[in-house]
Amino acid sequence: MIFGKRGELRERGIQDQLQRASALNILINAISVWNTVYLSKATKEFKKNDALKERLLPHISPLVWEHINLPGTYKFDSNRLPVNSLRPLNKN
Repeated sequence: MIFGKRGELRERGIQDQLQRASALNILINAISVWNTVYLSKATKEFKKNDALKERLLPHISPLVWEHINLPGTYKFDSNRLPVNSLRPLNKN
């Protein structure tokens, strides 16, 4: 994943570099957990429709983020979404 500053840590101090690296690790972990939740939902949906090809399961990974817009400004309103709700699966 290279974006923004071409994948370089430009902070001078080691403490600042470690803080940046830790923040990136948290971001990657959050994306992985979110993708895992949706992959689980998709797997259940495919099983329900008798369309799951179980031989393909070892080849999928939650470690992708092409579908996530990393740079930008984000506004979160926790009151807008009901607890334990997920957006619908993309049927493409």
